[in-house]
Amino acid sequence: MPGPRVCITPQLLYEGLIERELVDVALLEEAIPDPTMLSLNALETRLLASGLVAAVRILQLKGALTGLPILDRPDIGVLKDLPARIVRATGAFVLDRTPLTVAFVEDTEVNINAIAATLGTPNFDVWLITASQFDTLYETYYDKEDDENLVAVKDIEELLEEGLARDASDIHLSVGVPPAMRADGGIIYLPRLPLTVEFFNQEGPRLVGAEKYAEAVIREPGATTERSFDADSAYTYGESRYRVNIGMDYNGPTIALRRIPAYAPSLDALGLPSGARSFCGLERGLVLVTGPTGSGKSTTLASMLSYIALTMERHIITLEDPIEFYLPTGRSVVNQRELGASFKDFPGGLRQALRQDPDVILVGELRDLETIRTALTAAETGHLVFATLHTYDAASTVARMVSSFPADEQAHARAQMANILKGIIAQTLLPRASRKGRIAAFEIMIATTAIQNNLAKVGGHNQLRQVIETASREGMMTMEASLASLVRRQLVEESDARFKAPNPEDFEKRLRQDPGGD
Repeated sequence: MPGPRVCITPQLLYEGLIERELVDVALLEEAIPDPTMLSLNALETRLLASGLVAAVRILQLKGALTGLPILDRPDIGVLKDLPARIVRATGAFVLDRTPLTVAFVEDTEVNINAIAATLGTPNFDVWLITASQFDTLYETYYDKEDDENLVAVKDIEELLEEGLARDASDIHLSVGVPPAMRADGGIIYLPRLPLTVEFFNQEGPRLVGAEKYAEAVIREPGATTERSFDADSAYTYGESRYRVNIGMDYNGPTIALRRIPAYAPSLDALGLPSGARSFCGLERGLVLVTGPTGSGKSTTLASMLSYIALTMERHIITLEDPIEFYLPTGRSVVNQRELGASFKDFPGGLRQALRQDPDVILVGELRDLETIRTALTAAETGHLVFATLHTYDAASTVARMVSSFPADEQAHARAQMANILKGIIAQTLLPRASRKGRIAAFEIMIATTAIQNNLAKVGGHNQLRQVIETASREGMMTMEASLASLVRRQLVEESDARFKAPNPEDFEKRLRQDPGGD
C-alpha cells in the first residue's frame, strides 16, 4: 500500500461532521464535548445513540475524508480468514481474497500492521466500515463459540509465565483487546478474552503500588488534583525482573512490561565495537548512548558499567528510573539510586551525587535543560558521565543538546561540548537472520581533534557524519557500515538492515563495495 494516506481518527471524523455541516454543532458539542477522549468505535456509537447523524452518513463521511472505498453494499460477506481475537482487537474483516481486501473500522498503522502480520502480507486493499456494521458482521459470521473457547486472564503471573515461555521481550496490555507480546521483534496476540478495566484495577496496584496507580489512572468524582497519567516501577517475578510503565489511552489504563535480564551481558556478548569500548577507560568527560525507545541503550550502558566495576577501582553512582540491571561490585564501589526512592528529580540527584566523591556517574536520561546543564558541569569538573538521549545518530544528538539551550547560551554550549564530549554510541536493534533474538547495530563517534573542531562551530554537527565515514582506523563507524557488516556476516537479513539504514544508498554502496574490515 505505497504512498501517504489519511487515517480515519475520532478527531478527523468529528471535525468532518462540523465542516460538512452534517450535524447541529451546538447539539454535537453538548453530546460529545471532547472527541479525543473517545475511541472511534465509542464516538460512532455515541453519535448513533444521540440521533445526531445516520449510520450511512458516517460511512460516507469516512470514505470522503480518507479517499478509501466503503462497504455500502449488503451483498458483500465476510471471509473467516482472521481469528476472532484478531478481528476484535483490530476491528477488521477480510472481505475478499482476489484481490485481498480487508475492511477496518479504524485504519490505524497498528491495526494495519497487525493484519499484515496475521495474513503474512502487507499487500491488501483497505476498505472502511462503521462500528455498527462491525457489530452486525461479527454477530453474523463469527459464532459464539469463537469467544467461548477463550478464557479470561487470571492475573499478571499468568502472562509473565507465558512471556517467559515465548521468550518475549515485552508484554503490552490494553483495555478491550487480548494481551499482546513482542517476541523476536514481532507482536503476537494471545488467545485470551479481551482485558477488562477490572483486571487493570486488580493487577496495576500490584505492579507499581496502590498510590502510584491511583495517581496515574484513577480520578474520583470532584477530585481537584491533576493526574500524572503515568507510573513507572520495577517488578520482580521469580528470577526475572521487569520495567513497568502504566499509562492511559482512550479505552482506559495500559500496561507495558519490559523484561530485564538480572545482569548485563558482557561487552563481547553485546558485540560492542572496540572504538566504543575505549570509553570505559576514560577518567573524565561525557559519553552519550542514543537511539529510539527499545533500542538497547540501557543494556549497553549496563554492560559498560559492569566492565568498569569488575576491572577498575572506581566509585560508580547511577541515577535510574527505575533501576534496571543490577551492577556487580567487583573492584569498584557501586551505588545504584532510583527516582522517587533515593532522589526526587535528576538535577537534584545529580547534584547530590557530586558531593559523594564519584568517579563515574550514570544519568538515566537527559530529560530537560537543567539535567543537561548539571551533567555537563559534572563532566567538566573531572567526572566520567554516561547518559542517554532519544536521538538517532551523532549529528542529531549534538544538535539536540545545543538546541536545548537558549539562543544566547548556545555558543557557550558548543564550546562545552567540544571540550568535554568524548563520544557518542548510537544504536538500533534488528531481528537476527535466524529469527531467534535480536542484535544491535552501532554508530560510533569518538571526539578526535577533527570532531572537536566541528563541535565548536555553528552548524558543525552537519559535518560529523563525513568525519565519522573517513575515520574508521580511529575506531569510528557509521550506522550503514555496521549494518552492512552484519549482513556480510550473515547475522541479519539484508531487507531488515536496509529498513534500518538512515541512508539506504550509502548502505547499498558499503554492502556491495566494501567487503573487508569486518
